[in-house]
Amino acid sequence: MAALHGQQNMIFIPSSVDQEMSKHMYNSLPQEACGVVLGEAAAGGIRISRFQPIRNVAPNPLHHFSLDEAEWIRCIFNEPQLVGIFHSHPQTSPVPSHQDLMALPAYAELIKVYLIGTPALTSKSEPCMHLNGYEILYNVEDPSKSNQQKRYDLQPAQLRMT
Repeated sequence: MAALHGQQNMIFIPSSVDQEMSKHMYNSLPQEACGVVLGEAAAGGIRISRFQPIRNVAPNPLHHFSLDEAEWIRCIFNEPQLVGIFHSHPQTSPVPSHQDLMALPAYAELIKVYLIGTPALTSKSEPCMHLNGYEILYNVEDPSKSNQQKRYDLQPAQLRMT
């Protein structure tokens, strides 16, 4: 999965997967929607092949997301192609919130891609969204200190719909 690290690579998303995420987001409104994306690292980036919705069990699902633990664990053990997380921001732009960054360490070791969607206004009858993708970066201030806590950041990544 090293395809994204240190490079500005693409995240390739089939339009069918984009539509599935968008539908899930709209069906979850006014709450935040969440799920995982499956795919593989390939030359030039990550190729997403599938979306798996997961129930949002956050205490305040209007403004936060928390993956249902049982569904998340099933994905970890049963989905060898787990590459990322998707969630929505129904009322704000699709950029990482402070809460998103605080929760990132719970997922960061297992995924490479972090996707955030928000409802988009359009004249089409189909639900659609504005989607932003981020690469998960691992930072250590001083690698020689083994007791240092891991820190993760999200760097914008280019999305290409296929």
